[in-house]
Amino acid sequence: MKDSEEIRGAVDIVKIVGDYVQLRKAGVSFKGLCPFHQEKTPSFNVHPQKQIFHCFGCGVGGDVFKFVMLIESISFPEALKRVAEKAGIKLKQRPLDPVSDAAARDRDVLTRMHEAAARFFASQLSATAEGRAARAYLADRGLGDEVIARFRIGYAPSEGHALLRHLESSGFSGGVMEKSGLVLSEAEGRRRLDRFRQRVMFPIARESGAVVAFGGRALGDDQPKYLNSPETPIYTKSRVLYHLDGAANAVRKGDEAILVEGYMDAIAVASAGFEQVVASCGTSLTPNQVRLLARYTRRVVVNYDPDSAGVAATERSLELLLDEGFECRVLALPDGLDPDSFIRKRGAAAYGERLKAAPSYLEYLSDRAASAHDLRTPEGKVAAANAVLPYIIRMPNPLLRSEWADRLAGRLHLDDRLLREELRRAAAGAKREVNASATAALLATSPAEKELLRGCLESADLADEFLPGLAEDGVLEGLAASRIFQAVLETRARGAAIEVTALEEMLSDAEKRLLYECQFASENPLTRESAFLQAQALRHRKWQREIAALNTELEQASRNRDESRIGEILRRKKQIEDLSRTAMLEAKTRTGRQRA
Repeated sequence: MKDSEEIRGAVDIVKIVGDYVQLRKAGVSFKGLCPFHQEKTPSFNVHPQKQIFHCFGCGVGGDVFKFVMLIESISFPEALKRVAEKAGIKLKQRPLDPVSDAAARDRDVLTRMHEAAARFFASQLSATAEGRAARAYLADRGLGDEVIARFRIGYAPSEGHALLRHLESSGFSGGVMEKSGLVLSEAEGRRRLDRFRQRVMFPIARESGAVVAFGGRALGDDQPKYLNSPETPIYTKSRVLYHLDGAANAVRKGDEAILVEGYMDAIAVASAGFEQVVASCGTSLTPNQVRLLARYTRRVVVNYDPDSAGVAATERSLELLLDEGFECRVLALPDGLDPDSFIRKRGAAAYGERLKAAPSYLEYLSDRAASAHDLRTPEGKVAAANAVLPYIIRMPNPLLRSEWADRLAGRLHLDDRLLREELRRAAAGAKREVNASATAALLATSPAEKELLRGCLESADLADEFLPGLAEDGVLEGLAASRIFQAVLETRARGAAIEVTALEEMLSDAEKRLLYECQFASENPLTRESAFLQAQALRHRKWQREIAALNTELEQASRNRDESRIGEILRRKKQIEDLSRTAMLEAKTRTGRQRA
């Protein structure tokens, strides 16, 4: 019996494929999202009795060897060897033929060379004085002997030919060493030297655990600070995730991955007990890396550095992840700390609490948009909505897009009905922006707002009596005239008289227009009783906005079956409703007095 027939009969294709694709039972077969093309609905099938796979979307199919060849981009002999290793079967014959498969032979030699290099670098941490200095540096970073051994961290000596001599003594040729990227050629090929010198070395492995590249961190003043292996026949950086070999089981078990930027971040998070962490190997996340991660889970927490570069990388990564149908959360650590620094300063428990509480990507983006734009102005509100809308339209389900449009409106305090409707229409129709009419809609202030503004501009007494309380209670936030009211408050705080022309300097063109138009609304001065009624109307508007936001939170808490949170929300709703009811009764009483 041939090796291939024996192995095919001994392995379970569902188990082999399941190492790469999340499969679920569907009748007599198993189903999952196809790893060979982008899709939202599973069309990839594996038949356990017939030991075959087939995708009804892209048409690819075959046996277990064909699957491994395609998913790993390797030859048949290599796939045969890989499947035999997974099944624990010893091959009777060498699958690699140097004549018929020279490329496969090169890959095999390069893989063995990288394994030899990893062992060499690891040995240097205790073999020389500079290696022991590197170990001391790692200890200062909180990495003990156990962690160093687990992640196979090593050291590349400064001398420049140490690895070269070691590989030569191990029987590797100069040409193959150059092809590996571990050795460089200088002076027209007459002199070779090590690529990595005086650097802490981090081995980069495929999912199988085979070392295929290295990342090196400089200990001296050498630049760049991090130096990575070049691409080789066994390493394409856009197709590898650091620590996926160690994280795969934890990711599958918890059905969620943590995505960080660098080697030290991944090591720190994993060492703190969160094994499901992977890193993008010092490069921006790529579509291939996203598809690789999708073999294990469709849920991810993005935990990049909180600096401006990390924020930009987070937003780029979210776009790629959402396009592949991922459910995303974002963990933004406080005080400018990256994951490694946070864990060393605050501890694993604090990181775990932050991880558990990490918000959805839309909550994260909404909060960022709210802080980046002035929500007191119509233009700021629309700009904030447009910053988040491109992410909402990536959701494949129109109903879900509409629901999140409502949530976005609530988080950005967009209480204007016309704007909410425009935002909902844009999301449902997969438009990337709210149109300009939304800004105009926001300028249509309520009668209560206009009347109270007119009264406060005409009477410093009314401004002094009503505006401080309204500002303290947050009633003025989100109003079209919010900045005008604030300008009046600041003027009165200085003890100055209210001069309309002086207020102009603090306002936008749209607000200046509102400032003047409201003063032509009526010739009759606003009475104190009328001012009270307008103020109560604005309070009622705020309470309505809060109740709408609580209703959104209540829906989420109900879906999560969070009874404690449901109770909190219902108690808060009752408090607001009681306040609103009391205020309405008082307003009716005062209205009756006015008419009398």
